[in-house]
Amino acid sequence: MHISRPLSEPILLTNRPFLDKAVLDKIKFQHWPFSVEDLPLGSALVGGAIRDVLLDRGERNHDLDLVVPDQAVNLTKTFAEELGGTCVVLDRERDIARLVINKWIIDFSSRLGKSLEDDLWARDFRINAIALTLDENPKIIDPTDGIQDLKYKTISAIKEQNLIDDPLRLLRGLRLISEIK
Repeated sequence: MHISRPLSEPILLTNRPFLDKAVLDKIKFQHWPFSVEDLPLGSALVGGAIRDVLLDRGERNHDLDLVVPDQAVNLTKTFAEELGGTCVVLDRERDIARLVINKWIIDFSSRLGKSLEDDLWARDFRINAIALTLDENPKIIDPTDGIQDLKYKTISAIKEQNLIDDPLRLLRGLRLISEIK
């Protein structure tokens, strides 16, 4: 039996009970340049890689954004040294760095607030506030309902103040609009 769906609605967005497993199956951790077990407890994958999987865009996992509890710049430097990559400090004050290794670009940022949910609420748009925890039982965390925005192809700011604090986020919003349409 074949069940059709509108082409504009990716299958992953309509099957919420199977979402965690479906995302895990598509992330392909085994291809990452380091092991997930090498990340500190409390780390999570956020941003574009999650969005691409949820939109069923195929394998475009070479650009990752990871939130770690703290010491993101130090962790990035350590990975760069151990793996023969390059560490680029993007924002020392906010503890954000990029690991460049072969075809991979991996951004590490220290968690804002006391929890992953606090960090997600401090992001720019709801579709960027979806995370996959990288613990023993990985699961999707979506406190702002960004998956709903993906489903309806909309861009919603989380809080106006988040955009005021970093006006460059407005430009990211324009890019995101073009990507999800």
